[in-house]
Amino acid sequence: MTLRMEQLLPQLPGVVAAYAAGLESMKDGLKAADSVLSLWSADRLDCDARIRAAMAGSSQPYAVSLREPPGDVMPLPPFAAVTVVSSDGSSIEPDRFAPVQCYVVNAGFAVLPYGTGQEAALGARCIVGPPAPEAEGEEDEGAEDAGPRAWGVNLLRDVVEMETGSGLAVASAAASPTVLLLDGTLLPWDLDSRQVAESTRQELVGRTREALDHLSGCGGSLSVGAYVSGSRSSDVVNSLRALAAAGSRGWPASDGHLFATRLRDGERSAVFRAASERVRRVEEFFEGQHEVCFFYLRIGDDVARVELPRWATTPGQVERLHTTLVDQCRRCDGYPRALQEAHEQAVISAGDRQAFSRMLDAEALRHGLRASANSKQMSKRRRGL
Repeated sequence: MTLRMEQLLPQLPGVVAAYAAGLESMKDGLKAADSVLSLWSADRLDCDARIRAAMAGSSQPYAVSLREPPGDVMPLPPFAAVTVVSSDGSSIEPDRFAPVQCYVVNAGFAVLPYGTGQEAALGARCIVGPPAPEAEGEEDEGAEDAGPRAWGVNLLRDVVEMETGSGLAVASAAASPTVLLLDGTLLPWDLDSRQVAESTRQELVGRTREALDHLSGCGGSLSVGAYVSGSRSSDVVNSLRALAAAGSRGWPASDGHLFATRLRDGERSAVFRAASERVRRVEEFFEGQHEVCFFYLRIGDDVARVELPRWATTPGQVERLHTTLVDQCRRCDGYPRALQEAHEQAVISAGDRQAFSRMLDAEALRHGLRASANSKQMSKRRRGL
């Protein structure tokens, strides 16, 4: 054992006590935030304008209203027949000590029909390829992993997830009402990352736009939601701060803290429009066609953030997404069943990683290629203690 528990144990009570004190001090701030939220609901257009003016030039994420009053709480709609499509992904980053550097992306998927007559399906789409070029100016700096090249693989994985889910959802929506669930944020935010080479980003921007365009063409038969469990985002809280009088104390630390006091199990918040400098930069790639919106959903003790494109915010699409998410979570201990099934298909186990490494070594050897010797890596493999 290298972690000295006898040193950590005396420090823990103070850390936990400080956290509990912070939650207690937040009560007054929650009341103040709730009051400002009511004012926003009473005159949302004027408050939206004030928020935009106050947040202009800020790097912080914030929110403005869409159509629903920001303080409204939406009850659970009745469940109806639907097919739920989901995708998730995992990856193997290029190993700089391997004889040939390459990545693996494994995109798992699930198609789960509920009363629609479609066929259920579970599976995965696996691809392998050479690493993308590094961003200009990036250096290895001795990192043991793939360094900057891993950023490009992570972005590619996110885009392949979306492409996989998009293709299945478009086919499903042609036959029955469909909900597409994605894991994490709606848009791959690394599309604007300078850690990824410009040529790679431009290619993946085009592929993301194509997938989103196909989804938007399905119309009202398709709902889309990207699910973030236990979100720590603060878009709404930042907007409320901008509207509040100076000197408010004990302000909620996140939107989750705020909506945990307002929502009961199965209820959702109003739909908000996401806004920030980074949101603006990423959305510019899509020429305003795929604006990001979101709402918060209470599932047991969890307050999840659900992101969706603006073209999927009609009342019927949002109601279908809302009730389907609650039904999915009740089928899987508080987390959407389809996302869990897709995750299981996407997982690359430690054994899988070792098997791929052996396959790569064997194929490289057929071409006369060997991994360069590295004393640190060999020491790790030999270590028995």
